[in-house]
This record gives sequence, structure tokens and C-alpha cells, in this order.
Amino acid sequence: MKYLSLFFFLGISLAFISCTNDDEADSNGAELFLDAGPNSAPIFEAGTHEAAAKFPRSIMSNFVGQTLDRVEYYLVNVPNNTFVKIYDEGDDDSPGALLYEANVTSDVSANSWNSHALASPITLENRELWISIEFTHNDSRNTIGCDVGPSVNNGDWVLEGTQTTWRTFRDFTSDAVSINWNIRGFVE
Repeated sequence: MKYLSLFFFLGISLAFISCTNDDEADSNGAELFLDAGPNSAPIFEAGTHEAAAKFPRSIMSNFVGQTLDRVEYYLVNVPNNTFVKIYDEGDDDSPGALLYEANVTSDVSANSWNSHALASPITLENRELWISIEFTHNDSRNTIGCDVGPSVNNGDWVLEGTQTTWRTFRDFTSDAVSINWNIRGFVE
């Protein structure tokens, strides 16, 4: 009986401890995302690649006047170089002007969400916004995280190596892989 009481007390204590809000800093903000959480990462050949999530006007119209303050992205393996990029509205299948770029190579970790606070937050307008992670590695490896799919519209854009044309990852894989990148933006 004595041990039963001790286990009951510990169980209740753990329940109260685990009920705290780990994301209190985000409690007044919003999260932009098109993925369903990390699951895996496709293998990319050696070189420079860029993965992006495009947030159309239909989403961004809810945040006019607020600021994009932080970007989070999931990495499976650490690349040689990593950049966070944010682009303005472009055309249907490519972003517009580069609004923000940061080299985050020294701040990334494998098998985890990585967070980058923007040095200059971006005031949001009623325009689409592309949030991108550029990565370079010297060998084939799985880098940028993705969910299990199926892909949603605009959740899987990719720019390969020296190419100048953005494509969806579905198109890149001839519809063999249907996923969404683990790339998220935080609005205050």
C-alpha cells in the first residue's frame, strides 16, 4: 500500500509538470505550416538544393500588418552549408525578390527542429510568401525533413543545383513521392 501511494503521488506530480505550455512564447502568435510534422527526408545528390513552402495570399491575408519573426525547419542530416531564405510574391511557379537571407550553418543540428530568429522581422502584406531552406552537401544524403504526405498545394517546392526553374517535389520525382517540407514560419 505504501508503494502504491508513492506511485500515485509521482504520477500526479508528473501530470502537473507535463501540463505546462512549452510554447508560451508563441501563445499570442501564429504558425505558418503546410506539413504534418517530421517523418523522414528524401535523399538529394551532392550539390546545392533549395526546398520551399509557398504561402499564398489566401493564407497571408490573415496576417497583414503582423511580422514574420522566426523560421523553423527539420533537418535529418547536417549539410555543409545551410541558409534560411524568404522570398516575396512571384509568379505561379517561382518566388519573387529575395526579402531575407541568413547563413545558419553554424547553428544547425541533426535529427531535430532548428530555429532561426530573423535579424530583421518581415512585415506581412496581402502577398504570397515563400519560406525556403537552401542546403549544400558534398555527398548524397537526406537533409531537409518532410512529412508522410500526401502533398498539399505549395508544400513541396524544390530548386535543384544550378537549375533556375522551381518544381514541386512531386514533379521532380515524376509523382513517385508526395510529401511536404518541414518548414514553418512564426508570426507575431
